[in-house]
Amino acid sequence: MVFASTAMLSLVALTGCSRDGRTLAPALPEQTESIAIAPVDTAASLEPSENFAVSGPWTEGADIDLTYTCYGRSVSPPLQITGQPAGTVSLAVLLHDVETPERLLWTMANLSGGTVAIGEGATPPDVVVATNSEGNAGYAAPCPAGGERRQYLLTVFALDNPVETGALISADGTIDAEALLTKIEMGTFDLAESTFYVQAP
Repeated sequence: MVFASTAMLSLVALTGCSRDGRTLAPALPEQTESIAIAPVDTAASLEPSENFAVSGPWTEGADIDLTYTCYGRSVSPPLQITGQPAGTVSLAVLLHDVETPERLLWTMANLSGGTVAIGEGATPPDVVVATNSEGNAGYAAPCPAGGERRQYLLTVFALDNPVETGALISADGTIDAEALLTKIEMGTFDLAESTFYVQAP
């Protein structure tokens, strides 16, 4: 599996061909949650367990159907999540452009642990969805320029607690993706990732 790190964010340490080798941020002084179930320390490099996986309507590393892009129906793809590690209390999802990782297309947290599937275009109940790089809450369909082929990385995070989002909600009721990812990082102890490409017509 290939990992990617969002260069402008304090994210989970990711160390593959698309990662920058950073590590998880140490716990803040006010952070009191125990992370006893985590297989790695929060300041150590995070390596995925082999059985934890996410898949969608694409072959790993191949092109996704244009249905899920701005050239199709701009709908979020269905996901299958398997092999969640023991101790998973909640899940979070991130989709971003590998070449420009600051472009966050889909960021959501607090999926119930044990979730095995997310339907096409669906937002599970009680899920927290952040504002994407297009300025809207929810899924921003990948949209490379005409004729361009770009790579995208979808990550599912396993967390030992739900993300506390009360302090992240802005006056207009939205949640900033960067702030949400910082919170996600603090409780993450495992990752599942999958890459796909979009070939623009």
